Amino acid sequence: MASVHQLDLASADAAITKEFVQRWSGQYQVKQREFDVFGRIGPVVAKRGYYNRRDLLEVVRWKSPRSTTYVARNSDSDIEDVTRMALAAPQRLRHRVLSLLNGVGVPIASALLTVCDPSVFTVIDYRAIETLRAHGELGRRSSYTRYLEVCSALADRVETDLRTLDRALWQWSKEQR
Repeated sequence: MASVHQLDLASADAAITKEFVQRWSGQYQVKQREFDVFGRIGPVVAKRGYYNRRDLLEVVRWKSPRSTTYVARNSDSDIEDVTRMALAAPQRLRHRVLSLLNGVGVPIASALLTVCDPSVFTVIDYRAIETLRAHGELGRRSSYTRYLEVCSALADRVETDLRTLDRALWQWSKEQR
């Protein structure tokens, strides 16, 4: 009998289904830091309209702990001004505005946006990209804007939210290694 991994890899070219998302998101373990950034920081930042240093660094620690040192080099005023501009910018430009901050690339920018509005944004991550490509959902070259379009359409198609989809995509990739 084939193992679970062999079955998943053999069917990896198949499109992602509702059952796939339910199965893999159910295996994802939400850690306390993730609860904190989405439950406490996200709503506060969304209401305030910008990140302060403490909240920004907490989200960075959740997404990419190694980047914290680089992001911490930004001044308090730059953090407030840039994040305020980003959160007020047109949706397609927000991640680009956030990248004005030292140490913030597209993955961290996507995490900052997702924490503030998980119904509209999702985190871009090499694991999620790997899963989408393995299942024929995403092409070889894609920007964050394209990635977000694909994920939003996929979440609608399988009747789930972007956070649940992200957890499923991440977990499938992790389990394949």
